[in-house]
This record gives sequence, structure tokens and C-alpha cells, in this order.
Amino acid sequence: MIRPFYNLRPGALVPNIKVSRRDFIAMSGAVAIEAAIGHAQKSEKRLYAFVSSWTSGPNGGGDGGGIHVFSFDEEDGSLRLLSSIAPELNAGYICLSPDGKQLYSTDERKDAGHQPGAGGAVVAFEVDPTTAALKRLDTVPSMGAFPAFISVAPDGSCVAVANHGSYDATTRVVQEAGRPEVQRLYDDASVALFPTGKDQLSPASDVAVFAQQHAKGWEHETGLDSIFQASPHAHSVNFDPAGRHLLACDKGADRIYVYRLEENGPRLKQLSVFDAPPGTAPRHSAFHPNRPYVFVINELMATMSSYRITPPGALEFIQTVPTVSGNAVPSGKRNMPSDVHVHPSGRFVYGSTRGENSIASFSVDLETGRLSPFELVSTLGSTPRGFNLSPDGRYLLVGNQDSNEVRTFRVDSDTGRLQPIGAKAEIPRPVCIKFSYL
Repeated sequence: MIRPFYNLRPGALVPNIKVSRRDFIAMSGAVAIEAAIGHAQKSEKRLYAFVSSWTSGPNGGGDGGGIHVFSFDEEDGSLRLLSSIAPELNAGYICLSPDGKQLYSTDERKDAGHQPGAGGAVVAFEVDPTTAALKRLDTVPSMGAFPAFISVAPDGSCVAVANHGSYDATTRVVQEAGRPEVQRLYDDASVALFPTGKDQLSPASDVAVFAQQHAKGWEHETGLDSIFQASPHAHSVNFDPAGRHLLACDKGADRIYVYRLEENGPRLKQLSVFDAPPGTAPRHSAFHPNRPYVFVINELMATMSSYRITPPGALEFIQTVPTVSGNAVPSGKRNMPSDVHVHPSGRFVYGSTRGENSIASFSVDLETGRLSPFELVSTLGSTPRGFNLSPDGRYLLVGNQDSNEVRTFRVDSDTGRLQPIGAKAEIPRPVCIKFSYL
């Protein structure tokens, strides 16, 4: 049994490395010069935050969705709305090209173009370099229903989309051994690749379809678990920092897929499949910036798991820790983790949980990849679906979806602890938050 944590103290984080006085002086000078250059470049640019919103109706119906552009004040952590676009867009996850010139968004629905069964869409926008305002460029089919996640390759050459699929089954009658039989069919869950170029998003170059299976023990489940895990559901796909591998989470069948990115196409080559414990529902992942670790937040178990990525492209399990305190949640609700991010320093990992409405903070042992919980804070709102850290790691912004707001927390650079600073922006149904300097 995994025990809940409370106010635990973080362990040691940095290994003992011996450096000579001469090397220290040389490195200090280099760091000072690099910091000065970085500060000068940074001071010439402004930091913007892009926030996506679901529409007001179910399954992409209604309006009030789209993408909102904010200027972000790095002195006080406040947001100022500059512009909004595409209220008809059921904007789930978004990502920005490495140069900040394009933004890509999922349109989470099953009826793109008002055609039932057409699946969802991927939408590309041009980002104005002066105002950060968005201009719509291209729309292509996402190659599946309800695209739940999108990420961009580190070199900007393509984007990857995770198509979740719906929870609804279709009844079909087939002949088996000469006798009629009823089959239940579900949407395919898939990962699709889309080449990108200047002012252009191309149709999918490759699609990997998850194995059509349900989670182990699913037939004995009742309630939400019997719905969530009756079929595969791709909930996220992320590139590793080098851009060579992708990791996709299947929360429906408790599986994690690892692919290699092949340049010809580009295309996906499946390297391995990791079977998580039954009922785990791996949802989102985050790679460590410079160590061979990846952290996965589990939706139905309210836990975070850490893995080591081995050279052949397989996952080696390290540890699982809880993301919640164990306290009771409001009647009719359940603790369901949603998002995970690694601090830019690589020293801390954060995970959000709906139900308890909290952010769990962990320190990372850089030698082993093990996590040590040290803090649990309220998001000061309801249903924290997505959050993100500012590029310098000094702030954490969380989108409380059912409170229609984004809250800002200050991050202590030494301890990783979070402190609410009172900054709040009202945004309808926020889902994903991304930053960019322009």
C-alpha cells in the first residue's frame, strides 16, 4: 500500500563534486558572461502566456473556447489579457514552435467540420512577433476522435498528437462460427505525426494505432473505471529532450508506449510497451531535462511514477508515490491527477490533482530518479486540469477549470516550495498554459 504524505522534508539533491580553484574561477567567469548575455537578450524580449479554453457545451459544442494571449509580468507574476481567437475552437492542449513563430492546438471533438465521425482536428496559428496575436493558418484532421494532447519536436520539424477516442461503444452484429454475435466496438486510440514548415501544417505523415484492448480486470470494475478502461485512450505524447524518442500514455489499457522518431516521413517506430499495474491509468508524462528519467502521473491511482529510459528505448520502473494527502474529498468527487511538469533546474517535479484540487511537490534524486514528497498546496480553485512553470522556473501558473481562472504561485529557487502571490486571471475553462519570449 502506498502511504499518503504530509509535510515531509526534501532530501539532498546535488551530488558532491570536487572542482579545483582554477577550474572554479574559469567556470564562474564563463557563467557570469553567459548570464549577462542571456539577461541582455531576455531584457529585449517580452514574456507571453498562451492559455487554451474548452467551449461551453459538451463535446466541443457551444462557444467561449479558443486561445487567449496574455502578457506576463515577471516582476509580480500577473497576467494581462491582450487578445483572444477562435471561440468556436474546443481548444485542449497547445504547443509552440521552438522559435515561437507558430502555435499549434488540438480541437477536441468527434465531428470536425460538422461531419459526425470525422474525428478531431489540429489547428496551426501564426504568432505576431510584436503583439503575440494569433492568425489562423491551417487545419488538418487529427486522425482520431477527441485529440487530447499535442507536442512539438525540439527541432520544430513536426508535431505529435494523441487521439483519445470517445468512451462510447458501437454495437455491431457479426457471424462467428455460423452464429450471430454482438460485438462492442470502440474508437481507435492513436498517435499521429504532422510535418511542419514555415506558415504550414501538413497532413499526417504517420499514425500509430494502440492495441484494441481493455485494462486487466476491467470486467470486474463498476462506475467510472468501467467506462474509462473499457478500451485504449491515448491521453498524451511527448518528445524526449533530444527529439529522438516519443512516449505515449494509454490511460484506458494501463500501457506506456515508446517510439523512435524516424526521419523518413517523419514516421514512428515502436520500440517497447510497458504494462503499468492494473487500474493505474497513466495520463501525462514529463522528461527530466538532462537525466534519463521520465515521470508519469496516474489518473485513477492518484500517484506519480518515475522510470528510467534504457538505451534500447525501454522503460525501467523506479518508484511510485502518492500525489494526495489522503484527506476526504467533497461528496461525489474523486481524486484524479491531471498534469505533471519538471522544474527547469531538474531538481523538482510537480503534479496536479483534481478532487483535492492540489499541487504535489517532489524533490528528485539525480542519481537514482527517486522522488521525495515535500509539500502539498491548494490550487485555490476547482479542477486544476493543467499547469506550467515559467521558463526561468520562478513561477508556477495553474488553470482551475471549474473556477474559470488561472492562479500564480511563486517558486522558491532553493527549496522548490510554492507560495500563492494573489495574482489571478479570469479565463473560461482553462486547459493548457504555454510560455514564449517574443
